[in-house]
Amino acid sequence: MRKGKRFVGAILAVMMTASLVSCGKEADNNNTQAVGNTVTRQEENTTAKQEETTTEKVDALEAAKKNMENITSMETKMVMDMDMKISAEGQEQAVASVTTMDMVCFSDPFKIKMDMTMYMGELGSVTQTIYGDVAEDGTAALYLNDGTGWQTQTVAVGDMDQYDARSNILSVIEDGVTYTMEGTEQVDGASAVKYSHVMQGDEMKESLLSSGALDSVASLGLDASQMEGMLDGLGEMTEYIWIDEATLYPVKYEVDMTEIMDKLMANVVEALGDQAQGMSINIPKMKMSMTCSNYNSAADFTIPEEAKAN
Repeated sequence: MRKGKRFVGAILAVMMTASLVSCGKEADNNNTQAVGNTVTRQEENTTAKQEETTTEKVDALEAAKKNMENITSMETKMVMDMDMKISAEGQEQAVASVTTMDMVCFSDPFKIKMDMTMYMGELGSVTQTIYGDVAEDGTAALYLNDGTGWQTQTVAVGDMDQYDARSNILSVIEDGVTYTMEGTEQVDGASAVKYSHVMQGDEMKESLLSSGALDSVASLGLDASQMEGMLDGLGEMTEYIWIDEATLYPVKYEVDMTEIMDKLMANVVEALGDQAQGMSINIPKMKMSMTCSNYNSAADFTIPEEAKAN
């Protein structure tokens, strides 16, 4: 499967990036990733009691947005469940993976810690620890350890937004896109208001383009028009977010990306032409969920000196 090995790593990188996009990866992409606070109103014949309940739910989303603007720390846990099948040159390889990311984020001064583990069944697992901070002179750095030692990457301050849990959640609940109130459910034993939003068409296309989700395949020789064309006809996906009724903080986010990622991988293979002749890539499953907790009371940490020494 030489052809497959040539760009499977890039495909996986696209999926990882796209999964973050769907939960608000780029905090400044408010037009395409932001989730608004408009909810479906009760019909005119709804009773006064039902209308009062609806008002309370609208306020929950508005209050959550205001609360998120002032938090100093938080913790998140993201789980991505993905199955992938690659066929090439008469061979087929199936990869099932579950990636877990536990993150702690502080706002002032900004710093993050993330422990990531990718389980791939018989193929084993991959673990990585990532720290990040922004120095007083405005420079930003990431410190990565995959078990073999520390590596340091200097990055643009804007690139740290994808690791900023607070900005990510704010981008989910900002104004701009219609959300529908679905009712209330129990999340970790507490009552939470559930909202849904269907992303499709130009909104999804602009979201993926602005996120840089296709940067990983740019090195394969595709031009801008080809990459943009790969995002046509992806279908739609529904995002869900839950707001805790008591604390008025977002506590859960969930999205099923199976349909759009399966189509996107097919589009990538088609765009590559002769490079991927005889190959097919299918995504039978790709689901992502994120839970948020410990607002303003996240466990503090110090970036190891040996990490900064590299």
